[in-house]
Amino acid sequence: RPPQAGLKPEGFWVIIVGQEVGVFYCWSVADVAERTHFVSGSIQKRYPSFQQALHAYTVKYNECSVHAVPIPGGPFWPMNSPVSPASPPPPTSPTLSIDSDDLWSQVEDLSDTMSQYKFEST
Repeated sequence: RPPQAGLKPEGFWVIIVGQEVGVFYCWSVADVAERTHFVSGSIQKRYPSFQQALHAYTVKYNECSVHAVPIPGGPFWPMNSPVSPASPPPPTSPTLSIDSDDLWSQVEDLSDTMSQYKFEST
């Protein structure tokens, strides 16, 4: 989702290994931090513009390097998935999540909106 009107993004973070993956514009408990904390091998990087972040994410996606690793029962765990003691433990290496045409249609929709934002380094 794009930033609220009038909100200046802190930067653009690409998460390629985390509980949820994608391009985010805020490092906070509710955004990048929540999606990467407690994920072994999480990978995220900050970029100064949405275009650079989207390019980096697309490259990793095309390399099949994007992995969503939700913690069972956590906020990014699929709602209809059972969580019980009989559930297998989280994988030691990330699992691949790459077959979503719907994801790319949403990214294209955000591309126009997010391209208006630039982050200037201090």
